[in-house]
Amino acid sequence: AILAQAIWAFVTCLSANNLVQPWSSATDCCTKMAVVSVQSISRELMLACRQLGSAISEALASLVVSTIVDSNNGGFYAERPIDEAGAHVVVEEAARRILSREDVSIACLRLQASYESAFAELEKVQQDQRSAAKEAEGNAVNWISGFTARFDQDFDSLMALYKKIYHFLMLRCTSHTGVALPPSNVNIEREVAAALESVFPRVGLRAFVALTDHERAAQLQELAGIVLGIRLFNQHQKKGGVGLPEVAGEKGEQLRFSSLLESVQKEVDELNDICKGFVDVILAATKEQLASGRASWNKLPSEAETERARSDLLYHRQYLCYLLNLQEDITGGAERLQNDQKKLAEEFIDLDALIGGRVSVPKEQVYPRFDALARSYRAAWREIQALEARGKLHNMLRSLREQYFPSLPASGQEMLTTLPSRDGILMLEGDDQEDPVDLDAIPDPSSDPDGLAGHPVRLTMENSDRFLQLPLDFQGFCVHTLATRRLLVPGNPALGVVRYAGRYCVFAAERSCAEFCAEPDRYFGGIREVCYKHPELIHLLRIHEDFPKASLNTIITETVANQVPMQVDAGTETPLHFQESNIEKGYEWNEWKLRRDALHMADIKKKSTSATQTASSHLRREGQTQVYLPKEAATNTSVSRGTNPPRLRRYMVGMRGEPQPMRVTEIKFDL
Repeated sequence: AILAQAIWAFVTCLSANNLVQPWSSATDCCTKMAVVSVQSISRELMLACRQLGSAISEALASLVVSTIVDSNNGGFYAERPIDEAGAHVVVEEAARRILSREDVSIACLRLQASYESAFAELEKVQQDQRSAAKEAEGNAVNWISGFTARFDQDFDSLMALYKKIYHFLMLRCTSHTGVALPPSNVNIEREVAAALESVFPRVGLRAFVALTDHERAAQLQELAGIVLGIRLFNQHQKKGGVGLPEVAGEKGEQLRFSSLLESVQKEVDELNDICKGFVDVILAATKEQLASGRASWNKLPSEAETERARSDLLYHRQYLCYLLNLQEDITGGAERLQNDQKKLAEEFIDLDALIGGRVSVPKEQVYPRFDALARSYRAAWREIQALEARGKLHNMLRSLREQYFPSLPASGQEMLTTLPSRDGILMLEGDDQEDPVDLDAIPDPSSDPDGLAGHPVRLTMENSDRFLQLPLDFQGFCVHTLATRRLLVPGNPALGVVRYAGRYCVFAAERSCAEFCAEPDRYFGGIREVCYKHPELIHLLRIHEDFPKASLNTIITETVANQVPMQVDAGTETPLHFQESNIEKGYEWNEWKLRRDALHMADIKKKSTSATQTASSHLRREGQTQVYLPKEAATNTSVSRGTNPPRLRRYMVGMRGEPQPMRVTEIKFDL
């Protein structure tokens, strides 16, 4: 009640702010209504939560605002224009959901918003670095490609071109990804200059200028690879390569990410067991399972505990999906990094054998080796950056797990210890034993090869060549179980994949598959109703196209794109009429005035002046002045007077001691 009063008081205060914008309907321009955007409501929600002592991110605020259900039509408020009254309702309901401890789905929404925001931030940082380096390199390449000498022996222009090529190499060959500004290290500058002079001496500038624009750009890219390969080989021989991070060696051993992969694998196994336990307990606690006599317990979870377990299962499923994504990325990245490191070591061995202690080596043999060495180095570091980003995401998940990680209630854990060694999917499949279902009765792809007939089609390994490459919708979870029991369990592709309305669905049991094929639209409608009640399923099942206004991907994209630097309004005062500094102030256009001034100057030069120093002359060296001292003056000040008003104090009587009604007493003090 206190939380509701605080939220209502804050929302009432927000009503005084003119935050709405006038909006004219496309059908009736005369009818105007105040429409508030989702971004404005999200900012108000962030302000409300901050005032109530709970700071939230912009992504979470936008996600919660976009998933508030309108009780009048059963859909989200964000799917229609929101007026001022609706905005106040949305802010109040969203703040109540975020600050309430009873709403379990908000934890899953917070997990989704935090992970996707962190992922987008890491991608944006890397993209900004690459864009800045690419822009600087592009400017240099464009200048070099568009260079034209004024004449054949234009030595100064050719030297400027050579300096620009050196500047391009300083941008490209001093880091594994390129930099926007060249480093100011003398050793790096000397090493790059020596490599440039060795690969591309100044005498080759005339032949380089004769190339076309595209040929120059290609030559620059090849030159950058060769120079970077030379620096890497110098680093391998401990003779240079300053500023280039190493891939192999001690740091390469640390970058194998084996410990990270083991940690993720351990969590994946733990989450799989937890999800199976939740499914077993929820299914065993239902009336259907109890009536069949498969198990009997002294104490069963209550309906509230069962509903909370269903919501907690969604949280664990989302956490497990993120872990599986990280596991896949880390496994693939580690394998590619190991291959790149192997190629890098082989290139170093070949270069050692090719160069050895020779003074000169044919460039036709060594330059391709240097270029291949540079490509392997860049590829290895791209994988390292990707693996480091996945490590940061895993650390973020671990921090979120420390804040909230639900578990089964005590009655559910006791029930789990007495359950037979069967997971929830096997318990669902047990329903088919009573009344077997013939899945072969479902039409195969031969009846609808193009998918335009409008009825479900069952795809199997025997009748579909692309069965293993089929993209499973709803993240591979059983649609029937989610729509009927609000239980999220993975489907079994061995039973076949059902294609309907452009979606590929799998099911946990044969009966579920048969019932879905009988009425597919009803179950799709049931999925939509469940998503309205539990909006975290929209992102978990990857059905953003069905809820475009509540899509987390769109919200994250807009949130990251709107993060622009803060700006302030500034102004300068400019004169009405500009005066240039080259104006001659003594210029005179009137010839008669010039003639008059000339005659006056000639007349003055014919005359002579004389001066005499006298006692009363003002030009004498010793002068006297008379100073009048200020007069003495005084004033009388007025008498200071004041008042002493009485002071009123208000006290509450009856709050302590014997029970008695509380009253307010006012006491007057005359001081």
